[in-house]
Amino acid sequence: MAHDVFISPAVEDRRTADAVCAALEASGIRCWIAPRDVLPGADYAQAIVEAISQSRVMVLVFSSRSNHSRHVRREVERGVNRDIAILPFRIEDVPLSPSLEYFIGAVQWLDALTPPLEKHLGHLTETVSLLLSRERLEEGPPDEGRYKPTLLRNAYESAKGWFRRPTVRLAAVFAAAVGQP
Repeated sequence: MAHDVFISPAVEDRRTADAVCAALEASGIRCWIAPRDVLPGADYAQAIVEAISQSRVMVLVFSSRSNHSRHVRREVERGVNRDIAILPFRIEDVPLSPSLEYFIGAVQWLDALTPPLEKHLGHLTETVSLLLSRERLEEGPPDEGRYKPTLLRNAYESAKGWFRRPTVRLAAVFAAAVGQP
């Protein structure tokens, strides 16, 4: 996978979306954003659908313009359909349109309503990093070569080795049996 995050803005919010992309990429988070990442001569819609499918998080730059954009609505629908975490980054205080409310009405938002935008980009970066690491935990232990060894991975490997010991397994079975009524 060449990227982790798909950024979905309305065309008119391009400057904010570029700032979001730059902040995430400066923190080592790989992003996909149109039109930058659409190859010249490629089918634009197909490139977007493929990029969403390969993403793990979608950052929705939410404004009055994205709220009513058919393209943004389609991107969010594809993300929800693919069970990708959607993170609305709200840059305007506007209520959700009914069509977006259907897809993200219950999702927690990040507000970036007060200037300067830069102070909110740090929180966005931390949140995206947390979502990505949480997803990695749900996937189980990382494959060799896929991620660098981390403290969490080392702890997982250590616990796995510890549980293989016969006395530890016996104690776990005994504890489970004693806990049963």
